[in-house]
Amino acid sequence: PTDDITKEPSVVDSRLCASILLGDAFHNFADGMFIGASFTLCDSSVAFTMVLATLYHELAQELADFFLLTRHGNLPSFKALLANFLSGLTVMLGGIVILAAGDVSDEIYGVILALAAGVYINIAGTECMPRVQELSENTTHRLFSLAMVVLGIVPIALVLQIHEHCEDGHEGHDH
Repeated sequence: PTDDITKEPSVVDSRLCASILLGDAFHNFADGMFIGASFTLCDSSVAFTMVLATLYHELAQELADFFLLTRHGNLPSFKALLANFLSGLTVMLGGIVILAAGDVSDEIYGVILALAAGVYINIAGTECMPRVQELSENTTHRLFSLAMVVLGIVPIALVLQIHEHCEDGHEGHDH
């Protein structure tokens, strides 16, 4: 048995790392846009609720990205942290774009959200779920994995339920 010190370095899976970081950048950019929009269109309590829900949601997602980058992408920890941090800065870029742009159509929000979701669905379906399936020893492990996904979705879904309290045609529509 070898330890980590004598083990030869693994080859970085640049395709996996690039897809994770690109997906994360799109996802964070979209989060920044929605946070910026919430400060533009909603009262401050809704906007800060959106920020807190996004932070909660992002903690689990960024940890997952780090573990994927280091364990499956074979990226060294420092490089994974740096790349993840730089990818995370796109949340600020998204917020700045929305605040600078002023009036942004629902169609533009939809396109950005679709791109961010599509990249993550692709990563989940082609990279993550096969690995979860392979490493899951029993049904309990699989159900736990599903519960963790739901735990990440719930805060965002709850915030989306309060979006009718915002201006510009978003008030009082049916869900």
